[in-house]
Amino acid sequence: VVSTQSTGEVGGGGDLLIGDLLSLDYPAPTPAQQPVAANNANQQQPVADLLGDIFGGIDLGGGAAPAPVAASNPMDLFSLSAPANYVAPPQVLLPAARAKGLEVSGTFARRNKVINMDLTLTNKTMMGMSGFAIQFNKNSFGLAPGAPLSVNCPVLPGVSAPTSLAIVTTGPVMKMEPLLKVQMAMKNDIDVFYFECVVPAYVLFVEEGSMERNLFPQMWREIPDEKEKQFSLPFTNKSQEQVEQVLTANNVFVVATRQGGDGEHLIYTSVKFTNGIWVLGELRLAAGAPPTLALKTQTVAAIPDVHAAICTILAD
Repeated sequence: VVSTQSTGEVGGGGDLLIGDLLSLDYPAPTPAQQPVAANNANQQQPVADLLGDIFGGIDLGGGAAPAPVAASNPMDLFSLSAPANYVAPPQVLLPAARAKGLEVSGTFARRNKVINMDLTLTNKTMMGMSGFAIQFNKNSFGLAPGAPLSVNCPVLPGVSAPTSLAIVTTGPVMKMEPLLKVQMAMKNDIDVFYFECVVPAYVLFVEEGSMERNLFPQMWREIPDEKEKQFSLPFTNKSQEQVEQVLTANNVFVVATRQGGDGEHLIYTSVKFTNGIWVLGELRLAAGAPPTLALKTQTVAAIPDVHAAICTILAD
């Protein structure tokens, strides 16, 4: 779900935002920055016996491994009935009352390895609008417009103009709170308007996030236990196969699966963000009980967003 907050004007503390956003002449993107540093606050105790669960049936080298249930071949998942990647319904990002009659609604989607911001600009005034442009402030993942905003102008009174903006990850980086908040400025021939939204994490999961089985336990061991968090997820009616399909369709890759005690299904996952952050997971499914999820990463600040993304994907 896209979270939004809009402002008609910037008050105290907005000097940095104004300085960064008013130059809407699209300078060349800066080189990609290093991944966001880990946030070690609010750490949680590791899942009891989780290491034994993960490593008990996976080959760590030195001989043949017992035979866990192998992860499905990703190519087998994309049949005609396989799910598409999740796209949240559009939401109002900038209300007309705060933008002199311009309403901006939109959502984020990942298509063909590209992040897209799908927008609809609605003119609720009595005159035409033109001269549209958009710019992003510095943010945690270097998100920035990949090209000038293309709008069929003029946008006449009462008309809605759809457009799609490709987003690159080579913009300037500054850690935000929350991590995926992006401040934006929308310009037209009337004025410049400021708003912000929280980009859903699943559009930042890259297609290269599938991890080899022998690397998974090695990376899990290298991450300190205090950088692990566990969650109880909302109940799902999806089968294990359906869960694996929707996760894979959204670049949450299944590394391996196996049977646990009491009929549990354990699914081990890997996610890689656009800036190189890896997040490993263990998802437990049990009949008649809500799923549980353990996430582990060197960058603890990313865990809440991965948790929220997986909840959204499974609820679809």
